[in-house]
Amino acid sequence: MSPLLKDFLNKRVVVVTTDGQCFTALLEGFDKNTNLLLSDVRERFSHALVASSYLMRGTQVVCCGLLSTQDNPGSTLPSAPASAPASVQAPTTALKDTKNRIPNEHQIWEKVWAAKTAK
Repeated sequence: MSPLLKDFLNKRVVVVTTDGQCFTALLEGFDKNTNLLLSDVRERFSHALVASSYLMRGTQVVCCGLLSTQDNPGSTLPSAPASAPASVQAPTTALKDTKNRIPNEHQIWEKVWAAKTAK
């Protein structure tokens, strides 16, 4: 993946991590292990500032893609609010959280474990 990242340098990207988190950030640099140097890192759905600069290990990265309204002219990607720096993208519409959350998941796994140990 690293050779393709050179096209994303100094541009806003979306990064999905192995634990299901999704961030938007400015890609400042990378290496052959896909370690990413990011600035102005924000949570994708809440748009909360995570860090002004962040070094993300390549083992944490599932995918990294360009955040661009030019690729999707009809998309509802956000524009920057008046109080934010020009490089920051903030939403005007709410985005859906796509994390798979199961209520009382621990109870399901207790039943699975009980069935497995009963054999």
